[in-house]
Amino acid sequence: MTSSRRRQRKSRSAVLVRFLRWWGRELAALVPPALRPKNRPSPSVLWAGMEQGALVLWRLAGQKRSEIGRVNLAAGDAAAHKIAFDALLNKAGGRSVGVCLPATQVLRKQVILPLAAAENLTQVLGFELGRQTPYTADQAYYDQRVLREDRSNNRLHVLLGVAPKTVIDEILSYLTAWGVTPQAVVVSDELESSGSCLNLLPARLRPKPSHAGYWLYGAMAGVTLVLFAALLVAPLWKKREVVIALQPVLAQAQQQADAVDALKREQERLVAEYNFPTEHKLAMPAKVALLEEVTRILPDNTWLQQLEIHGADITMQGNTGSSASLIGLFEQSTLLENANFKSPLVKVLGGEERFQLAAGIKAMDPVGSLATLRGLHQNKPPAKAGKQPAKP
Repeated sequence: MTSSRRRQRKSRSAVLVRFLRWWGRELAALVPPALRPKNRPSPSVLWAGMEQGALVLWRLAGQKRSEIGRVNLAAGDAAAHKIAFDALLNKAGGRSVGVCLPATQVLRKQVILPLAAAENLTQVLGFELGRQTPYTADQAYYDQRVLREDRSNNRLHVLLGVAPKTVIDEILSYLTAWGVTPQAVVVSDELESSGSCLNLLPARLRPKPSHAGYWLYGAMAGVTLVLFAALLVAPLWKKREVVIALQPVLAQAQQQADAVDALKREQERLVAEYNFPTEHKLAMPAKVALLEEVTRILPDNTWLQQLEIHGADITMQGNTGSSASLIGLFEQSTLLENANFKSPLVKVLGGEERFQLAAGIKAMDPVGSLATLRGLHQNKPPAKAGKQPAKP
């Protein structure tokens, strides 16, 4: 069970590493070529090379060589060689040392691979080494540099640099015996140019990068995060300042709005008080109209002795010969409603019945009442000259 979990963790970590590599390549492709970092050794590195049986130590000043001295490997023993080399290092200031090979000893070739090979480019070139060069992976040291990615054709163009192990191991054996750890193995023409350099030193022999570089990358990432946070916070901070500046204006506008609302409410109250008598009057039918409506409803065999109007109620008292139909007649009225007898019917002489009837007065729409009055006034024909209106 434990071994299966370990395998699962390894597979997950491998997937994560592949993803990070892919993400790094995609981000690097977005950087303009002029701004991309160049893979070059430090300018302070001293360079060692073999020339005619002697180890030559020199430095690069700008784009020109400046020789420091030579160690004749054909004369003297190993101890004398070490003493001579240490003297040259002291003379140069004890800097780090790298190996520089002549261009004639390094085979460089442009190789075209599938774009998917970018995930494991070093291993893929190790398998392709025997097919692309005269050397196998056991006979040579190699390094590569991606030239361009042709995504339309799914091709990866790579510069492959290969050098025989015998050439490099000879120089490395001397430097190792003298207690020197080489920083890199580069080609002379690339070193003297201003571009990137292939490093043919195997990865297992390369010195570990200093932690200062990681701290630098971390500091740069921290600065980037701080700038990103500032970019997000700056608009919010400006909006906050605008809101604070507008608070007095908003408070003043709110006071003015409250004052306007108070005036509006007071105006509505005064208008309601002013219109109340008129609306109340218009909401109730005129007494003449009520009297006319009662006269129209009552049958000819009915006589009123008393009619009273109190607010929204009307009461009638009189004699009728058809009391059974009175309630139905009043229910058909457009001005009266809820008609009912207030007391029992009483028989009187002549076969008539004395009744006391009450009804409610229907409320009217003031607007409709005004429209009706205006229509009556507009449609009323003018009286002719010389004639008086008929008396009732």
